[in-house]
Amino acid sequence: MMSPIRVRFAPSPTGLLHIGNIRTALFNYLFAKRNHGKFILRVEDTDLERSKAEYCEAMMEDLLWMGIRWDEGPETGGEYGPYEQSKRLAVYQKYADQLLREGKAYYCYVTEEETEDMKRLARAEHKPPRFDNRGRNFSKEEIEKRKAKGVKPTVRFKIENPQLKMTDLIRGEVSFNLDEMVGDFVIQRADGTPTFHLAVCIDDGLMKVTHVIRGEDHLSNTPKHILLLQAMGFEPPQYGHLSLIHGEGGGPLSKRLESVSVREFRRNGILPHALANYIALLGWSPGDNREIFTWDELQNTFDLAQVNKSASIYDPHKLDWVNGQHLRILGDEDFSRHALAYLKEQKLLKYEETLVHKILPVFKDNIDRFNQLPERLDILNDHFPYENQNLIQTAEAKEICQTSLEVLANLKGEGETLFDEFVNQIKPKIKAKGRNLFMPLRVVLTGKEHGPELKRIFPVLGLARIKRRFERALNP
Repeated sequence: MMSPIRVRFAPSPTGLLHIGNIRTALFNYLFAKRNHGKFILRVEDTDLERSKAEYCEAMMEDLLWMGIRWDEGPETGGEYGPYEQSKRLAVYQKYADQLLREGKAYYCYVTEEETEDMKRLARAEHKPPRFDNRGRNFSKEEIEKRKAKGVKPTVRFKIENPQLKMTDLIRGEVSFNLDEMVGDFVIQRADGTPTFHLAVCIDDGLMKVTHVIRGEDHLSNTPKHILLLQAMGFEPPQYGHLSLIHGEGGGPLSKRLESVSVREFRRNGILPHALANYIALLGWSPGDNREIFTWDELQNTFDLAQVNKSASIYDPHKLDWVNGQHLRILGDEDFSRHALAYLKEQKLLKYEETLVHKILPVFKDNIDRFNQLPERLDILNDHFPYENQNLIQTAEAKEICQTSLEVLANLKGEGETLFDEFVNQIKPKIKAKGRNLFMPLRVVLTGKEHGPELKRIFPVLGLARIKRRFERALNP
């Protein structure tokens, strides 16, 4: 019987979640949901100097904002906790001791300076940096001499079977020669803390992880992890390595760019499920020309077999387009609810909430991100600047304003028919027609030459505010 699928997302809380690791989280989550499996959140916080509690909190908040909810992990708990590596140090020590006892690892008294010399020599010879395993064969006398000099040993794992083949879920068959690549590698630092390799393998084994989906920058780590897992008595999971995300210039996207952090996407007013939709398309294709997916559709459609191994290009303009499509799918009430939540979260709500709620749907077809709303909401400010001051100072514009005030004095009605009634009454009384009529009207009422339909704006502004704007245009 096949084991239930268990995947994990294991970030280090040393910075904000960026587009690369949120894609890893998303693909793991979608794979688990599609296959009725479990999604585990594990925090790799053994780097105590760089790991920050505030980054951990921000990471969990951003995942939940995206709709990615973990089945096991911090705050949720689970059978295999704790899920923070800093709380599992005794577990790692137990397995390091076991590997030493069984002769699968050894205390290595090679100094950092010697290791750096090996790397420098390899670089000079245009070879991959590797450890030459010299520490494996030190005599007792050599070890005692180094101890006397104060050398603190690391623990290294012995590479006994350097040739390894694996079938990657995304890349197919991959072959490795660890003897050429790395040599014996450190699993415990001189200060006793575990390296990434030891901790991640123990956690994957004990937490019964069946599939590891991660970036291709980890591909070279995979043979180490397979051998280490086998040495500790665990069945290695299946591995799939995602291509890196490149910037528009073609090079790998920097993890340190704040502009590609989930927090920045939130600040810019991207919808969570639109972001998920866009990120899913960075490497995955459903096999047809569809590009817009709801959150439920993503969970029901995503297939790891359709993930390709070519590099993906992050295109902020395409993200805006996808987000715009999601905004326009929303009903007016949902659009206003999401928009108001954004404006409040970002402390951008400057006008009375009821009025803002009423006018928000007017802008649905004219924006791609919620951060474009504050400028448009200035339509509620009677003292906005005119985009084209000259346009409203012509004799023709003055006639339109004066006639409009006369019509408004007796205008009755409500809803979008109110504007039609207004136009029908002023048209016979003025010379201006078509664009010469509607452009001055738009600038007087909104300050802009382009924007949403006036018939939608008119009833929201209300007759009193509209009257004030015509008066202001006549008496600037």
